Amino acid sequence: MNRSYFFVRHGRAVYQERGFRRSAHPPDTDWPLAPAGHAQARAVVSPLLRFGVTRVVSSDLERAKQTASPLASLGSLPYEHRWPALNEIAPWKLRDPGKRRPEWWHGVRVATAMRRHLRGQPVHGVRLPQLEAQMRGVLAELDRLDEPRVAVVGHGYWILLCAMLLRGQPRKRWVDNCSITRIDADGRGDYRVVSFARPCHRV
Repeated sequence: MNRSYFFVRHGRAVYQERGFRRSAHPPDTDWPLAPAGHAQARAVVSPLLRFGVTRVVSSDLERAKQTASPLASLGSLPYEHRWPALNEIAPWKLRDPGKRRPEWWHGVRVATAMRRHLRGQPVHGVRLPQLEAQMRGVLAELDRLDEPRVAVVGHGYWILLCAMLLRGQPRKRWVDNCSITRIDADGRGDYRVVSFARPCHRV
C-alpha cells in the first residue's frame, strides 16, 4: 500500500443545530456550516497536515467546501471541489415534505435505508451495486492523482457505506463531523480501511 486517502465528514452544518427543523426546508437545500462546524474545520487541519496530505478534494456541496477550504488555504494545498460523485447519498427524501420532524426521526429513517441497502433492497430505486460502483469510481479517480496522500471531504452516509463495503460490512457506527477515516490503496484497485471515523483530536 503506497497511497493513503483521508476521508473527512464535513463539519457541523446548520441543520444539525439544536432546535433546527430540517423538515421545514426542501430536501435538496445546500446547507452551509454552523459556527461550530467552522471551528471543527479549522481543528482538522493540523492532524491532516501531520499525515502528510498534499492535495484536497471535496464534494461540491457547500458544507463540504467550507470544511475543505481551511485545509487548502492554511496548508497551501491544491484543492478541487468539482467531485459530484462525493455528494450526499443519504436518502433524505424518505422524509415527508412539509412535515415537521425531529432530527432523531431522520436518523432512524437513514438507518432503515442503510439496512435496506445492505440487504440488497432498493431505496428510491437505487440499489447497493450502483452505490458501490460510484464509490469505487471515486477511489479509482483518486488512484489516478499524482499526489499519494489526499484529503477527501464528503458526507457521513457515503463514508460509512464505503468503509462497510471495503471491510465486508462490519462497521455500523455513525461517522461524526470532521472525523477521519483512512483508506490505504496500492494504486491497482486494492483498498484497506486502516482506521474508521476517528475524532480529529485523537489521531
